Amino acid sequence: MKIRPVVLAVLFAAATAVGAGWTTAAAAPLVHADIPSSDCAVLKQIAGSVVGTLAPLQSAPPDEAAATMANYVANLRAKEGQVSSPEAAADIEGLASALENATGPDGAGAIYSAIGKMNNAC
Repeated sequence: MKIRPVVLAVLFAAATAVGAGWTTAAAAPLVHADIPSSDCAVLKQIAGSVVGTLAPLQSAPPDEAAATMANYVANLRAKEGQVSSPEAAADIEGLASALENATGPDGAGAIYSAIGKMNNAC
């Protein structure tokens, strides 16, 4: 994983998401209608903080950025254990996998999709 291209992919995905109106509840239909409200809170927290968490990595030294990204992905996977529905866990894993597998701006589509799915899960 090359950290700067991944951060660029995240930022591109976020900018596209905001431009497309993904930040509003009416932007798309609910992905899962039966997720418990506690799981929804976890998903919304993650989706709402992805860009703010990862944007500073763009200017961080490569070693520090890589370590921070690895830690963030590990924290996402730990949050999978905090949710009770398999759908919410799959949405979190989707973002973790998209970040982990992104090698450049071409990974933005998968990241964008994962963030959008989380924003519209509940």
